[in-house]
Amino acid sequence: MAQFLSDVISDQVGIRELSARLGEPAWLTDARVAAYERYSKLPAPTDRSEGWRRLTFEYGVTPLQDRSQPNTPELWPTIEGSSPGVEAVRLHDAIKSHPDLVRMAIAKPLPAISLHKDLALIEAGWQDGVFVRVADGCVVTEPLTFTYCEPPFTRTLIVVGAGACATIVERHTETWSLGLSLTDVMIGDGAQVKFVYVQNTSSAGFFSVQRARLGRDSKLTTLNFAIGGSFSKTDVEVDLNGQGAESDMLGLVFGDKDQQFDFHTLQGHRAPDTRSDLLFKSALDGSSHSKYTGVISIGKDAPRSEAYQANRNLLLSDDARADTEPKLEILIDDVARCTHGATIGPVDDEQLFYLRSRGLDTDTASRLIVEGFFQEVFHKVGDERVTADLAKMVAPHVERLGAH
Repeated sequence: MAQFLSDVISDQVGIRELSARLGEPAWLTDARVAAYERYSKLPAPTDRSEGWRRLTFEYGVTPLQDRSQPNTPELWPTIEGSSPGVEAVRLHDAIKSHPDLVRMAIAKPLPAISLHKDLALIEAGWQDGVFVRVADGCVVTEPLTFTYCEPPFTRTLIVVGAGACATIVERHTETWSLGLSLTDVMIGDGAQVKFVYVQNTSSAGFFSVQRARLGRDSKLTTLNFAIGGSFSKTDVEVDLNGQGAESDMLGLVFGDKDQQFDFHTLQGHRAPDTRSDLLFKSALDGSSHSKYTGVISIGKDAPRSEAYQANRNLLLSDDARADTEPKLEILIDDVARCTHGATIGPVDDEQLFYLRSRGLDTDTASRLIVEGFFQEVFHKVGDERVTADLAKMVAPHVERLGAH
């Protein structure tokens, strides 16, 4: 592989200058510098490194300081939807209005399981971001959507109070050669949250880390929808820290041409009576490639946990490829359920035969099967206000499909 991101950040001086231009407090400058130190010491991944095998990724990037200009209104992400009890502001503004809350999330982050060097790079060089706070007991009736269109390095912090209910959508449509994104979601006791992450960039490479921490009796439904970029590598980690917490993790990928998508997921059971369910699907055309690694981790303090993981891959051409690697880490005997499954294959001949016997031609039948493949995930999200737009994004690609 080519040299990995070595020129993105030049030195600590550049990081301190960036922080000074943004008017950041000393603790944040120190956090950036510490992240840069981790970044500089971590080894560069190769095609033999854990988490990077079977991937091909080469690109060149420009130094960070060439793109680290002070934030301007043009860089501020657009936000749609508002409700009483919801605060959505620039992350730099939240550093001033909610210093303790932001510092707790930024200064003492949880480590990611795979994108170590990328994560350190984001933590050191993020330039713009969003802070969303939903007050305790607040029921948000409309989805809150914010879209990053320009900043190459972004950071998002979402805090949902106890007993609150909200649907939040984060969209990325960057055009930079390299995009990096870090999102932290903190969910209070008894809260119900749906979080949708949409990656539709045109960048050569897009790296993202999403980390969620769940309180007692809370529930989080996440959907990762990926359709853009030449190369996309994503960590999605959910820690069930409170007793009775629940997580439904959904993923949907459509690959075309020579696109590559790599997802790593963690279902982390850290408390008793927790439940997690995962369904990640990819439909791959052309010579596209999907790689999935999923970890279910049940700790010593998580008796009676229940976990399931499923990865389904639909190959729409002879040159498409999918790799899947499920992993289980069970440190306790008292487990309600912990299972996984994976499938890789073309459109099912029996399904085609059935639809053709009902009068459909082969191409139409193939497209209908692919639409149904996606619809299962959309149905599990349970909010057409969000999934309808995603279905429209996939529709032009599905329309071009025939019976390969």
